Amino acid sequence: MDSNSTEIYDVIILGAGISGLGSAYNLLRNKNSSFLILEKSEGVGGTWRENTYPGLCCDVPSHFYSFSFAMNPDWTKTYPEQYEILDYLENITDKLKIRPFIKFNSEVLESRFNEKENLWETSLRSGEIYKSRSLISGLGQLNKPKWPEIPGIETFSGHSFHSAEWDHSYDLTNKRVAVIGNGPSAIGFIPKIADSVSKMTIFQRSPNWITPKPDRLYNSFERFCLRYVPLYARMYRFYWYFLQERNYLAFYQKHNFFTKFIEKAISAILTRFKLFDFERVYTAGSLLVSEELIQDESFKDKIIPDYPIGCKRIIPTNDYFPALCKDNVNLETSLIEKISNNKIHTKDGREHEVDVIIYGTGFDTNIFISPVKITGLGGKILDDAWKSGAEAYRGVMVPYFPNFFICYGPNTNTGHVSIIYMIESQILFIMKCLNYMKKNSLEYIDIKDDAMQAYNKKIQKKLSETVWAGSCGSWYKTEEGKIINNYPGYGIEYHWMMARPNYSDFNDNLKSCLLYTSDAADEEDSVDLGGRRI
Repeated sequence: MDSNSTEIYDVIILGAGISGLGSAYNLLRNKNSSFLILEKSEGVGGTWRENTYPGLCCDVPSHFYSFSFAMNPDWTKTYPEQYEILDYLENITDKLKIRPFIKFNSEVLESRFNEKENLWETSLRSGEIYKSRSLISGLGQLNKPKWPEIPGIETFSGHSFHSAEWDHSYDLTNKRVAVIGNGPSAIGFIPKIADSVSKMTIFQRSPNWITPKPDRLYNSFERFCLRYVPLYARMYRFYWYFLQERNYLAFYQKHNFFTKFIEKAISAILTRFKLFDFERVYTAGSLLVSEELIQDESFKDKIIPDYPIGCKRIIPTNDYFPALCKDNVNLETSLIEKISNNKIHTKDGREHEVDVIIYGTGFDTNIFISPVKITGLGGKILDDAWKSGAEAYRGVMVPYFPNFFICYGPNTNTGHVSIIYMIESQILFIMKCLNYMKKNSLEYIDIKDDAMQAYNKKIQKKLSETVWAGSCGSWYKTEEGKIINNYPGYGIEYHWMMARPNYSDFNDNLKSCLLYTSDAADEEDSVDLGGRRI
């Protein structure tokens, strides 16, 4: 594995997160494919290794947030926390014998397609270069923290950090804390630190639709059945799949009545009561609430969104509203004007003096592959191809980037089913493409422009009919309003499509060793395969 290695791998995988591990398992099943995973950190897990802020957990049920080929009977509760997901990924890496194929501490700078050899050349920061016939990106979307653009942010004299880069060495006890942002990350850590700080001010641009989280511990009998009764485990996983899949109705405007019903149900309870008793929601089978009425009408306006449910990510939680009602917690909705020294100035003219700022502003989700530079045919750079908003054929392939496949790419996220379910569907498609190339002795396949355009025109039309096209600002879309993250359909629709590649949508390139033309042959006698002249 040194920089002078002449080995050419069938596949190189970028990243040892969920996508990388799933791809590796399927390549191992093929047996006749050589591959290598390049991982920048010292361990597996991707975003679940890098993010460690208090309260970090998954909003998808644990038995659905796991691979279908590596089900885990040892989940301790309905919704897994960060440490448990990381343990799961570490364990399956060893159980499935993937670890020997991972090169850790290997930061990738660039992957470039060598048109003379029809190979991908992947360059590391160390100077090493690895060659492969195909390239799979398992880098995902949630890997680059997004910092807000606030005048004077660099002048803050206190301590500050991003939730994605949590500073565990800093003691928040009795500190005056400002939290900028109130997305899923912030809503996760706010309740965990609220009791230890002297004062907390949460700067909110817009409220979120929040639903109860039916979280509980599994008892010993349930865990016994999940381990030793395979049919029970499969049926339990399907139960959660079915519950998640049906939620798509809330995102599709043709079923607007369903969306409005949910909005009115949540709003009615929020406007009447101060606290949800979320912990008991699902044990009683209905919404139970405390009897303390909200007297402050302005507080109601702060917590009830004015956009359709689902337009932004719906956040299930049981402890955020109780945290907001603590005496030392203040929800500030006036926008930030600037930061100077140790003060945050809001547009209503007030100043907020704080000791520490925690930025819970999420991730830059519109870049997908960055900071790795991907260069395809004719020196085409992927970031340039996506300057108007990322898009890909079935979320996996981009024209002029042959044998390059993306997991968790554009328009593959959902607001309802597990992303692991979607990634498994993408891996299924990728494996079929790799097998198709081997079977037909192809050096590479490259998606046709018209196939790409037709696919994206179709899904953008469907996306325009969903609540994601609403007026709210969300990480689902670009600043111009193009929805580039979500897939407009049921998970089963996507899986069905990915299980059936349309090979006529590809340009192919036959292996040069199989090509033959006479010395007298001219350009008119060359072989034409799907638009590629050889």
